[in-house]
Amino acid sequence: MGYYGRRYMQARTPRQNNPELVERIEKTAARGTSMLTDWERNFLGSLLESAKKWGRLTAKQHEVYQRIEKKTDPEVQAAIKSWRENFTPEMREQLVFAANYYKANPPYYGEVAQRILTDESYTPSEKLFRKMVQNRYVQRALANAAAGPKFAAGSMAMVRDNDLTRDYRGRMAPYRNQMVMVIAVEEDVKSATKGARKITVLPVGGTETIITEERCLKAARI
Repeated sequence: MGYYGRRYMQARTPRQNNPELVERIEKTAARGTSMLTDWERNFLGSLLESAKKWGRLTAKQHEVYQRIEKKTDPEVQAAIKSWRENFTPEMREQLVFAANYYKANPPYYGEVAQRILTDESYTPSEKLFRKMVQNRYVQRALANAAAGPKFAAGSMAMVRDNDLTRDYRGRMAPYRNQMVMVIAVEEDVKSATKGARKITVLPVGGTETIITEERCLKAARI
């Protein structure tokens, strides 16, 4: 930038004395010694230089700084500590279920789901837990899993005659209103759709098994 350009910028952005801002950044850096990432610590160092030189931050710098400052706030840290200390085995079980749900139904939460399944010590933030576990899809899937299977292996069932069986990958249509034997039942259902538990059946008189879903079958009247 030439001489006149520098003079113009100096006229637009005069230096300010702002010891409060400098003190605030220094306080945040001191509180965050053990909890901030290397990038966050380096960022605070850069902000401190800007605050000392210019007495203020840009809007973007201030936005990022506020997030870091909140992260180091003692009240926020106390809430995080309380959340982790009160994270129950039941909540862990729901979290693992949700992780398996997202692995089976990509693409959401892929990386964090993998971490949950491979690192038993990992506890997500309360916000992330609520987003991952307490949404209606995972809650429906949890309800489906809790309901248990409707058919047991070795039992008989009848194929429904409805729009679903007429269109279920073209495999169930020939067996509508016919009897089948349940060969195997999926133990860990990972679907938010009611009746989506996978079932392997063998049509009476048939020689090949078919993988279908509970919602394609109804109780057999024998």
